[in-house]
Amino acid sequence: MRTPRPSLPAVALALVLSAAGATACGAQDASPRPVHSGTVDGKPSPAADAPLTATSWVVTALDRGAERSPVPADADGRARFTLAPDGAASGGLGCNRFTAKATVEGASLTFGPIASTRMACAGGADEVERALTALFGGGPLGWQVHGRTLTITGADGSGLTAEAASAAE
Repeated sequence: MRTPRPSLPAVALALVLSAAGATACGAQDASPRPVHSGTVDGKPSPAADAPLTATSWVVTALDRGAERSPVPADADGRARFTLAPDGAASGGLGCNRFTAKATVEGASLTFGPIASTRMACAGGADEVERALTALFGGGPLGWQVHGRTLTITGADGSGLTAEAASAAE
C-alpha cells in the first residue's frame, strides 16, 4: 500500500495559512522593550512616576513634624503596603499584617477602619507599627509620588516616606 505524500504546494499553503493565523490571533514580538529612552539632551531621562495604586510601597522613613527618621533596622522592609485600584489596602505595619478600605480623591488619601493581626511586637517593629496605625487612622492624608518615592503626610505633620518595591522584592 502506498502512503500519500503531501505535495509541495499544499505544504507551502499550510505554512502561509498558519503564519497568517498566528498574526491574526494577536501574536506579538516577544522582544523586551525599553522602559524609557535613556537620555534627554545628554542627561539620564527621569523615570515615570510610579502609580499610587497597584504598587508595593516599602516604608523607609517616618516623619514626626519636621523630624524625619529612617525606619529602625529591625523593622527595615517589614512595613509595606499596596493600594489596589478597587480601594483595598493591605500590607504589613512593621509587625502585623493589615487590611483596610482606602479612598483616593485627588491628592487626598483616606483609610477606613484597619483590621490587623494581633501579634506581640517589640523594638523598632512596634514603633513603626504604632506610627503607621496612628497615621492611617488619623483622617485624610496628603500624598505625592515623585519617581519611585511616595510621601504621605497627615494634618499634624506626621507622615511616611516609602519607595516602590522592585519586582524582586
